[in-house]
Amino acid sequence: MARIPDKQAIFLELDGVLAERPSLTIDGEVPYLPGALEALSRIDPRVFKVFIATNREDIAMGQLRDREFKKFCDRFIRDTSDAGVRIAKIYSCPYHPKGRQRFRKDSVFRKPAPGMFKMAQQEFDLNLARCWMIGHTTTDILAGSRGGVGTILVETGEGGNDGAYLVEPHQTVANVLQAIRFINSHEVSLRC
Repeated sequence: MARIPDKQAIFLELDGVLAERPSLTIDGEVPYLPGALEALSRIDPRVFKVFIATNREDIAMGQLRDREFKKFCDRFIRDTSDAGVRIAKIYSCPYHPKGRQRFRKDSVFRKPAPGMFKMAQQEFDLNLARCWMIGHTTTDILAGSRGGVGTILVETGEGGNDGAYLVEPHQTVANVLQAIRFINSHEVSLRC
């Protein structure tokens, strides 16, 4: 008999939730949104794995180079590690049906498809019903909903005003720090 996974995770969009944009500053720094690293440090690693789930339409359209994004991710991982936060994996989809050259294709990993969540479920034995997606667009929220995870919309970045889909999150909060506080409170209430 297969065991029922109880592993939980928090998936976060990168830009608009944690950072202003997916490229380094002139000084080689990640342009974090206020409270982003503090929020990540408040995630209990004994309870949640932390994942990044991000579409990279900017790569597909030639506005951001793949290697620039890799440098950004390397610095992000170093910063989060220095803050005591372990990012389990960064899932990113650089493909778009209208993308340029090798990036021009559709993908099950492109949100709002749930591919990133399903892949993480397989790779890390997650119980998606006990996981969360924190995003700033309706695409993020629809993807989380399709993936069977709880959804939190933050009012930073697009703040849900992208108008791509008509979808309601489970919760709307001002920023990622409040999102993590909500998740932590929710977990405490489940254990009482």
